[in-house]
Amino acid sequence: MKSIDFVTERLKKDGFDNVHTEDVPNLPHWIRGDDKVTMIEPRNLELNILAVSGTDPTNITGEVIVAHTFEELSNLNATGKIVLLIPEWKGYFKTVQFRRGGDTIEKAGGIGLMVKSIGPFSIGSPHTGSGASKAVIPTVCLTIEEAELMERLIKRGKKVVVNMNLKSKNVGKITSRNIIFDITGSEKPDEVVLLSGHIDSWDVGQGAMDDGGGMAAVWQAMLTIKRLAAENPAFKPKRTIRGVYWTAEEQGLFGAKHYFEEHKNGSETFFFVSETDQGAFRPRTLKSKFNFMGNKHEQKRIQQIATLLTENDIPISVNPSNLQGDVQFWADDGVPSINYVSEQGEDYYFYFHHTSGDYMTIFKNDDLQYTSAVFAALGHVLANVEAW
Repeated sequence: MKSIDFVTERLKKDGFDNVHTEDVPNLPHWIRGDDKVTMIEPRNLELNILAVSGTDPTNITGEVIVAHTFEELSNLNATGKIVLLIPEWKGYFKTVQFRRGGDTIEKAGGIGLMVKSIGPFSIGSPHTGSGASKAVIPTVCLTIEEAELMERLIKRGKKVVVNMNLKSKNVGKITSRNIIFDITGSEKPDEVVLLSGHIDSWDVGQGAMDDGGGMAAVWQAMLTIKRLAAENPAFKPKRTIRGVYWTAEEQGLFGAKHYFEEHKNGSETFFFVSETDQGAFRPRTLKSKFNFMGNKHEQKRIQQIATLLTENDIPISVNPSNLQGDVQFWADDGVPSINYVSEQGEDYYFYFHHTSGDYMTIFKNDDLQYTSAVFAALGHVLANVEAW
């Protein structure tokens, strides 16, 4: 909560309009404990793991079986076993289902779930995340290296047994807050152009990449527009440009969902919504993209902005996509939407995603400058066009 208060006060000092927070109640409150998973056969090895959010305390010992897909698991006898899922990396959104597979393992008779970390690469770094709240059995992610080590042992006919001694726990519900700040529109203040990121992060690493960089890019984009407007009234937006930092994104987009529900019948209308939450990296090639959701007419306008940026050494393509992250609720309601993803957001981002390696050093000096330029262009153009 201190970080929310700190950011809110800094936004006020920067002179934004309507700076405030809004409560998001009834959020799951899970606390990571001193979790240990130890291989005790065929040799002793304390494994490098992170419990998945929602896992409760447990102390179980069991033989490990390996599956690469849920279909493969259905042909195995999982009763009384600890299941090790080793999915093939096919990109995050296709692979993350396995981290959330505890209920499937439980129905198959398994007593625990270990998942090879959801990423393309590892240097001994387990990835955490959400996904255990629907299952009674414990779920942990372990390093790619140690998951594959156990798989090799089992392929050689070795019996692998592990003990899962977990202290993490669910402790009821908690309230957090979204942060909202505006540049009020001069002519159409009730029409909103939304730029957003999320303020929460996992408890490992700094959260600099996921999503501190996105927050910083939105902040700097709006600060640039605000300062330009102070120097030249022509830069004053006609529509309101609103920044929102969502809370509880990592637990399931709860902050954004609550805001959408609370404001969907209000006097304001959302003209455009956007988010950056896949790495605020500089766009260097046309593999960087606006993942766009909307109609073809609206897409043409977004393409015009992308072309303008590309002509100024900020290469961006436009890719139709129904994956819109926090702003999915507005996109599903018919509001044109983009989610910015640079070329480094596809695989490189997931080297560090939800790991203790999520530090500021991931970014190069110009990454945030260029990403803020992208969002400044989006905000300025769409706050001032007459219509789509």
